[in-house]
Order: sequence, then C-alpha cells, then structure tokens
Amino acid sequence: MSASALTELLALDTRLRAALQAEARFSHVVAYGSVPQGAADAWSDLDYWAFLTPGAQVEARDWLADHLDVQHFVVNEFGTPTALLPGLRRVELHVVGAERLPGVEGWTPQHVRPGRMLVKDTDGQLSRHLAVLAARTPDPAGEAQLILDRLLNWLAFGLNVLARGERIRAHELLGWVQGGLLRLARLQVGNTDHWPNVSRGAEAELGDAALARYVGVTAGLDDLEVAYQGAVSWTLDLARTLHLYLNPVLAAELGEHCPGHPRT
Repeated sequence: MSASALTELLALDTRLRAALQAEARFSHVVAYGSVPQGAADAWSDLDYWAFLTPGAQVEARDWLADHLDVQHFVVNEFGTPTALLPGLRRVELHVVGAERLPGVEGWTPQHVRPGRMLVKDTDGQLSRHLAVLAARTPDPAGEAQLILDRLLNWLAFGLNVLARGERIRAHELLGWVQGGLLRLARLQVGNTDHWPNVSRGAEAELGDAALARYVGVTAGLDDLEVAYQGAVSWTLDLARTLHLYLNPVLAAELGEHCPGHPRT
C-alpha cells in the first residue's frame, strides 16, 4: 500500500465518525486502536464502540452494510463484529447498551488520547469515563509473575504433546509460549509501548539479542524440538533476570523434559 492508502484510511475514518455522530440510535461513540493513537499506517484498521440510546436496537452488520461496501462480515473469536472492505481494509464496530459505558474505565490505560477517541457524547458521560481511563497508570511489570506462571503452563502442555508425537498440536501451543516470552522480553529490555499488542513493532523495539532469542523459538513442524529447547532456556533466563519466582524442581523438570536432553 502507498501513502495514498493512509490518506484514504483517514478519510474513511472521518466519514464514519460523521455517520456515527449522526446516528440517533447511538448516544455515545468512542474510537480505539491505532488511528486515535496517532500511530496508523496504510495497513491499519478502524475500530469503534457505539453505545445505544435507551430502547434503540442496531445490528452492527446492518449498520456497516448501510454505510460501507462490505465484502465480508463476521463476529470473530473474541466477539468483535468485523467487516472486510475492498483492499482488505478491516472495520470493527461493537454495538452495546449504554449501561456498559463505565466499562471504558477498565480498558488498557495505554496510548489513551480522549480528544482523539471521543466521537459522540450526548451527556458528558463518555468524556468522564475516558478521563478516568487516561488518569490510570499502566503497570506491565506488575503482571510479570502471572505472565511467567501462564508461560510455564503452556510450556509443560507443549512439551507433553510433543513427546506424545502430536507435532501439529505442539506447533499450535508454541504460539502461546511465544506470546508469553515476548511479554517478558519486553519487560527485560524496558520497552512496553505496545503492551496490549505485544508483537506489534517488535522488530524495531526488542533489540538484537531478544530478536535472536525469539527466532530460536520459531519453528516448522520438523524443528519443534529445537524451538522448545530454546523456549525453555529463554524462559529460565527471563525468570532469573526479572527476579521472578520459579519452583526450582519445576525448572529442573522442564530441562529434563526438553527434547534431546540426555536420559539417565
């Protein structure tokens, strides 16, 4: 995509904002994602939450089809109504009751720009909730132990199914392992700018050493043993350098169950 694609994206955002503002059945609308963050590029999505006026009913699919050239529509695995437009452009539109407005305060408090996010606010409620969200301080480091704990679970799961011979399943589980490692690696290098989407911008933000470790935990079906060896090694290193608790007996067993570890 060229620079003109970004211009087209921003023009589409402007047009959709106007349509969302004009929709009487929506009392409040907020935009999220890279556009209101000021980080959009030619490949970015458009993302909105629309809150219904009491008594109103709107189906996201119908509303999007009325305003856009929708080639495909789906509610994805995370419950997000998503439309695909020409050029593989994606637009997400959540449509929910206004009683869910306070939930905005619980969103991830990172790159919050209320002025860019606010699309429609009939009574000031959304502005107040966004102000609370903006005032919160993200604490990625506070999540570190839980991230490690979950990573250990995925590692054990993956190692077991790999030992069973289920290589495709082990390959699938490796993705969960990689996600945990990326989060801990970001904490180690001190770059959590993209904490909600941990893989975004990783090539530019992790540093050469962490990127090399990450390459070592990627694999095709024929290279899973090496990838899991690398994952166990990196997990142990990250736990140590980040001063996280790891049961020493479990740490030893992870090493012993690594493919290629000598059996006694």
